[in-house]
Amino acid sequence: MVEQRAVMLTDGRPNNSRPVPPYTILALGFAKWRGSDGRALAQAFRRLGHNLIEVDEEDYVPWRWQGNVTRALRRILSPVWIHDYNQAVLKQASSSAYDFVLVFKGNLLRPETVKSLKGKGWPIYNFYPDVSFQDHGPNIPAALQWYDCVFTTKRYHGKHEMQEFSIRDLQHVRHGFDPEVHRPVAASPDIAARYASDVSFVGCWSPEKEEKLLYLLRHLPELSVKVFGLGWKYASSEFKDKMGTNLRPGAFGDELAMVYCASKVNLGLLSCSKSNPKLQDQTTARTFQIPATKSFMLHEDTPEVRTFFKDPEEVVLFSNNEDLVKKVRAALTDPDLRRAISQKGFVRSVSEPYDYSSAAQSILGRFEAGH
Repeated sequence: MVEQRAVMLTDGRPNNSRPVPPYTILALGFAKWRGSDGRALAQAFRRLGHNLIEVDEEDYVPWRWQGNVTRALRRILSPVWIHDYNQAVLKQASSSAYDFVLVFKGNLLRPETVKSLKGKGWPIYNFYPDVSFQDHGPNIPAALQWYDCVFTTKRYHGKHEMQEFSIRDLQHVRHGFDPEVHRPVAASPDIAARYASDVSFVGCWSPEKEEKLLYLLRHLPELSVKVFGLGWKYASSEFKDKMGTNLRPGAFGDELAMVYCASKVNLGLLSCSKSNPKLQDQTTARTFQIPATKSFMLHEDTPEVRTFFKDPEEVVLFSNNEDLVKKVRAALTDPDLRRAISQKGFVRSVSEPYDYSSAAQSILGRFEAGH
């Protein structure tokens, strides 16, 4: 039987008795759509036996609106929606019982909201998966000082960021995959043909990613290359012309797993910071998602990715554009090798496992150490 405990005193202050699991987490900003990093982390906590009370910012501020009219409405109404979201967070925090607060990124959480949450007496942590703390508006950098600990997936975040943003404690965790979503999937022949390609990439547009893909298109024009993601409207005319109808909207949930499984070669391309181009990813969520679907991954070579996968046994790494073309060509000529590498990468992913459980355990460990 799970030990029962009082989590609050009668006046609403936290009980000073040592918390015992299972823990209840006030989880803010955790997107609920299948395949998102936020949902993957939330599900990792649940698989470990803990409870989450979620306030999802996407319930208040929609981000997938694509039409000109709806985007204009979003610009006009966003301040009202964001205010409503912050009020909902504070109301939930006042009405619920929980052990600690965990914020996923916190794009829309105003600094004064985070400060107010901190003032209620419970520990408050931030999980940050992106390249730079300054790439997603003013709220995040202004609020970092109020967190008891910031968990970052970037190993290059360190003393400089702690000093610049007055971060009290910084710990490193890694990305991961969602085993409920990123897994081998099958589709009917007609459906699979819709997603089949020689080479695919799933991710948002950036100049660095376009430059690599365009080099590939110029040097191997005979290939079927498909790109799925947001923001590719900003790509060059040459890129759009070469891609044609193979430039597609973002793929989410099971469709994302279908893309990976239907592609002969899945590219792992990395992002640079918008605010500081010198900051570049070493790994991303797709670093772990692609092998988890038992699909072949050709990934940018970084020291960090080599700590997780063996090249060229479990994944294949490329060092520059010329190497990208060379290794795409080699992979496409040897399907047996692709299958063998995909199988080994899959075994590595699920045996470690490379889901978000290690990040969840690090956060729980920090909470327990703080008590």
